[in-house]
Amino acid sequence: MYSGYDSDLGPPIERAFPSADTPSQNAMRMASWSMVLDFDDVMLGGHTGHSSVLVPLAMANGHSGSELLLAQIVANEIAARINMVCALGSTRGQMATHLHLIAAAAARAKLLRLDADEFAAALAFALSYPAQTSYSAFLGSDAKAMCAGWPVRAGMESVDAVHAGLRANHDVLEDFFQTRTRVPVREFLDGLGERWHTATNSYKIYPACGYLCSAIDATLDLVRDHDVHSSEVESVEVSSSIFAIGMDAHSLPYLDGPRSRISTLTFSTSFVIASAILAHDFTPDELKRTWINDARVWELASRVRTRHDVALTLDALTADIPIGAALRHATRVQAAAFGSVAAKTAALPPLQTARLIAGLASSAGDRRPLDFSRSTKPLGARVSIRLTGGRTLRRRRSIPRGFAGCKDDVRELMRTKFVNAAIRVIGYERAAQSVTMIESIERLPPSSISRLTSALLFA
Repeated sequence: MYSGYDSDLGPPIERAFPSADTPSQNAMRMASWSMVLDFDDVMLGGHTGHSSVLVPLAMANGHSGSELLLAQIVANEIAARINMVCALGSTRGQMATHLHLIAAAAARAKLLRLDADEFAAALAFALSYPAQTSYSAFLGSDAKAMCAGWPVRAGMESVDAVHAGLRANHDVLEDFFQTRTRVPVREFLDGLGERWHTATNSYKIYPACGYLCSAIDATLDLVRDHDVHSSEVESVEVSSSIFAIGMDAHSLPYLDGPRSRISTLTFSTSFVIASAILAHDFTPDELKRTWINDARVWELASRVRTRHDVALTLDALTADIPIGAALRHATRVQAAAFGSVAAKTAALPPLQTARLIAGLASSAGDRRPLDFSRSTKPLGARVSIRLTGGRTLRRRRSIPRGFAGCKDDVRELMRTKFVNAAIRVIGYERAAQSVTMIESIERLPPSSISRLTSALLFA
């Protein structure tokens, strides 16, 4: 949220949606800032944080820290389960805007202490009109910033509607499943309070699509360890999974050099990797227009090539996260069909297609109970940098730093990420104060929460 506020799109969003006394308006604009740079965190079930975290913060007045934390977890768990039922459909990732309808409604309903009937009605009301995001809006325009904000406001106001006496059809959930996927995996609806999606969180340390994070890790390891300068780079090859290859294919039509929108650049392998080589880092500064206009970035980007690696794809698709848990619980025929569609979308050659389909089919048909206690997110990549002297540097990263299953101190990574982003907006003193309070948020009374949100948020 802080990084989005400090971006080139931060001021226009603030002008378009000024601070108001309504929690739904404030949650919407915070969610919009949090979406701008693709700097969000994700769990098995989707990018819930735009709604599950920010709605309770927008409603924090009068609530204790434990109440806010409980509302966040409730929203995570409900929204992630519903989203995973239709994970084998056509809409996943941040484009699954229905996730925020559900999470925003669940968080608000929990904080307002709605009874079970009203809670169910609020969820049904929120899902009555699930939005469908278009690629041209999401990948090629500033409207991407609103893909969480608008559903957040609608989800929160659905609770208001139910609280005022309006009612929805409870069959809307089944209708939703039928329209979003031919392979609903209903096992995900079970296990509330026993199986925790929240515990599968993966945290980004770069403002880019999660599918690119391993490639950024590998690139930065190489350029820092070998002190590589862009003038030495002859070519770069990035081998990655079908997730990154498909993302690149979808974003490529909207890539327009220095005129490209931020929404496109966070999904562009060539831009991100070229920027990482030039800057020896990849931070929100590399998504500001001054950097984007630098001709050196685009000259180097023209030397970056991508290729698909079937082994990396099978590693990603057979692990729990992002959708392997759903694929394993599909039938072998359903998993093979999913692989066929994915291969066609990514334009894979026949041999790679056959290997992908066979690999997915062989891992399907699992009927064991779902268990996420050791879930990992291996969205791996291999990077090869060929230098002008003829030497080639190579590095592979299987699980990105901060992602589920990595060996890094994730808590320290998140603390550093928060402080670095917050300093630019609220200053070092308030950022440090906020970190200390967040670390013990479940013990804070309403009076302390009021002080926290005063330090944490901004008008």
